[in-house]
Amino acid sequence: MSRSARPTGGSGSLFLIDASNFIYRAFHAIPTNLTTPDGVVINAVHGFVRMVQAMRKEFAPEFIAAVFDTGGQNFRTRMYKEYKANRPPPPDDLVPQFKLVRDATEALGIPRVEVADVEADDVIASYARVAQKEGKRVVIISTDKDLMQLIDAGDDKAGRAPIAMWDSMKNRLIGEDRVEAKFGVKPELLGDLLALMGDSSDNIPGVSGIGAKTAAALLEEHGSLEGVLKAAPSIKQKKRRENLINQADTARLSRKLVALKEDVKLPTPLAKLKDKGSDEATMERFFGPLGFRTLLGGRGVQTTGRMGSRRGGAGAVGAGSELALKPAKEAVKLKVDGDRYRVFLAGDEDALAEYLEALEACERVVVQIAVDGPDSMQAALVGVALAGVPKATQQPPAPAYVPLRHADQASLIDGKTEQIKVDRALALLRPLLQSQKLPKVAHAHKFQALVLEREDIALRSVVMDPQLCSYTLDPARPSHTLESLAGDLLGHSVQAAEKVMGKGKKAVTFDQVALAKARVYACERAEVAALLDRHLEGELARFDDDVGKLFHDIEMPLARVLQRIERRGIAVDTAVLKRQGDELAVLIKDLKQQIDGHAGYAINPDSPKQLQKLLFEDLGLEAGKKTKTGYSTDAATLEQLAVYHPVVNLILEFRSLIKLKGTYLDTLPRMVNPKTGRLHTSFRQAVAQTGRLSSKDPNLQNIPIRTELGRRIREAFVAPRGRVLVTLDYSQIELRVLAHLSQSENLISAFTDGVDVHRRTASEVFDVPESKVTDEQRRVAKAVNFGVIYGQTAYGLGRQLGIPRGKAGSYIKAYFAKIPGVSAYMDELVEQAKQQGYAATIMGRKRRIPELSRRGAARAYGERIARNTPIQGSSADILKKAMIDVERALTAAKFEAHAAMLLTVHDELIFECDEDRVGELVAIAKPAMENAVKLSVPLFVDGGHGQSWAACKG
Repeated sequence: MSRSARPTGGSGSLFLIDASNFIYRAFHAIPTNLTTPDGVVINAVHGFVRMVQAMRKEFAPEFIAAVFDTGGQNFRTRMYKEYKANRPPPPDDLVPQFKLVRDATEALGIPRVEVADVEADDVIASYARVAQKEGKRVVIISTDKDLMQLIDAGDDKAGRAPIAMWDSMKNRLIGEDRVEAKFGVKPELLGDLLALMGDSSDNIPGVSGIGAKTAAALLEEHGSLEGVLKAAPSIKQKKRRENLINQADTARLSRKLVALKEDVKLPTPLAKLKDKGSDEATMERFFGPLGFRTLLGGRGVQTTGRMGSRRGGAGAVGAGSELALKPAKEAVKLKVDGDRYRVFLAGDEDALAEYLEALEACERVVVQIAVDGPDSMQAALVGVALAGVPKATQQPPAPAYVPLRHADQASLIDGKTEQIKVDRALALLRPLLQSQKLPKVAHAHKFQALVLEREDIALRSVVMDPQLCSYTLDPARPSHTLESLAGDLLGHSVQAAEKVMGKGKKAVTFDQVALAKARVYACERAEVAALLDRHLEGELARFDDDVGKLFHDIEMPLARVLQRIERRGIAVDTAVLKRQGDELAVLIKDLKQQIDGHAGYAINPDSPKQLQKLLFEDLGLEAGKKTKTGYSTDAATLEQLAVYHPVVNLILEFRSLIKLKGTYLDTLPRMVNPKTGRLHTSFRQAVAQTGRLSSKDPNLQNIPIRTELGRRIREAFVAPRGRVLVTLDYSQIELRVLAHLSQSENLISAFTDGVDVHRRTASEVFDVPESKVTDEQRRVAKAVNFGVIYGQTAYGLGRQLGIPRGKAGSYIKAYFAKIPGVSAYMDELVEQAKQQGYAATIMGRKRRIPELSRRGAARAYGERIARNTPIQGSSADILKKAMIDVERALTAAKFEAHAAMLLTVHDELIFECDEDRVGELVAIAKPAMENAVKLSVPLFVDGGHGQSWAACKG
């Protein structure tokens, strides 16, 4: 079955929604910061509604029902009291959504079905069989493997209609071939398979020692469960033979438990499940108070984007909802029509010049480029879409598209076969794009500027970037894409890229898209950006001045600094990486042999299944948390087991080396740009909610800092002949920010006196003179100092230091007792965040914390955010301002020919500099960094230089 295969809806079809299955999947797939204006989490409701509307629109089933579980006893629990007894209670934020989804089902006009003391699977099975007998095609919206027993390709000659399943989250049809590919048996034998292998999710016991592959092989050989049990005495493997003989009754019990009951008395006749569609007024009444907006034109229900906090607890946690971006009062009515959008081809040069002149009369001009790939340093510019943001009384010219490098087509549009010559088109566009006087709007403008720069066009005077503006206003939003902002703020569904370019193996690059489609796609995005410009300017005005300054004075100028950094890249010695990769391969092979030696057989340390067998069966180590695939073998679990057997440390080291080799040593050489010979990482400015920068392709932030392997990887980052690399690094910036914000006398005096702050802390915590502090005591104090910033618990500190939780807790208590200013400040941060609904940085960056209005682990997480954001976020803001100030200082000193900023990693800036001008660079950049802001304690910048990044650290 191809991945693109889809169910057949329409007349004669019944779609059965396994509501419980979908609710749980939606809850875990969609961020929980999706809430109502009152702060109630509605991520599962949102996912359910969107799924139903999308399904109706695409498949238009004649009959439809949403089937719910009712809980309580049923024939399975009466037969086997341990049935599903291992399942944890649903998460706190999910519980209120069960009723909301039931009510939403009715508001959508979907028949709701549930039968007391009967599981939803049995109700679905009964409806499916009745419909099948009546010749109706059945589609079950679920991924539940129990329901896969019903799948049936059908038989037209026998008059048996098909039954299929549809994974609505992955857009994947589940038929007989997919079941057989996954489980090794056809659907009719799936119940026998589950009876043999068991099912941990439902606590079905099965037969010990038999997994999916063994069960499938047995069924293939013997035909059925009873056939397997009958043949058990002749099975060669002793343990398997004994288990099958001794546990035959358990296998038969398991078979009864997994069997679907197909004769449930139906509460609603099939004929009454006809889909009559939704009543708009009913939907508005129900979804309006939840913060949803009903959209006309069949686009369903979308969230408004208000994701605030409800009131609760001692504080009035609600003000944070005002920080969520507000949608437009009315959804925009945008007519996406190719005839309305202009396109300029060969022979239209004069018309294009007149169009550009008309745009210059607008208040702002939107620029939206089209490219053939995601790499800004290699992607070809395929076309440029433009739109105008009109002045008050102006009617702007229609959006237009200038194709540059679309593939040859028999007819591009209206019989025309040629585009304007690239050089000529760019010559016409260049004055407008480079104009300092004409303000521009460009979504993700750093990327656009880098691509245009390679065409010898400097994109100037960009005053609005919707992506960065959204991020600055509301960093807690899950997404700042054009599609997300258009849907949430404007109520407009932007055409998805995959609709135009396809997806998977059938995807094409934008230059291969037919021009008629390409014009609409590019122009729609330009027009949406123009509408977002107006809306976001209004949102900026609604927020306080600090946020506006953050956008205009930090984020937008920083994007231009990052643009230059990405364009410069950094030199990489691929021979060093090759040599290190070869050396690491030898180490990995040796570790593998040692692990095999401990196991007594060859093992794949990357296989959780094989590790489970080695650690918990062969070695008998105590298993920790259990997952759907067995006991966990993640890093945290293995670290706890390391003291019990030497093989565990070998496995941890093996995994670490494999990851380093695959992520850096093998990958970095392939990422070197073939034209520049340098590595160009891409900085992501609108991702981390704290305000920190991250990078990708490659992610340089994740190179280990304190390990020897991390240092060796840094040896490959080098300077060309005649130059050196220079690093300037903020010393303990987060602790200095903590000292400033908390006004702790202990911390302030330590930094003002210029002493070792960790030694001073150790002296306080252990009550010994600073001169008597041991290295171990300083190590503990350092861990506590930084742990306080990140809200580390006694458990986390204990794990880090390798000490009991109680001892770690006593260190934290001693710290807060001896340095009371910090403890009081941390408590104040949490209380203030509860009152305001957000935490803020020194420069006014505000992060909503809806988790504070919840319970249990979510609330504890919110409290950690409240403590951490002002410190980590302020440190990030300081570094951003320092980067801007340093770049300006280098320009003012006319020093750009001698030195350039290449990277920022954590609190460090990396430069390339003429080897005889290092002193001058430091004299310019160090003061700019240390004076980026004025705190109660001095900021201190340390540095070094060398031929490689590693050499800079000495």
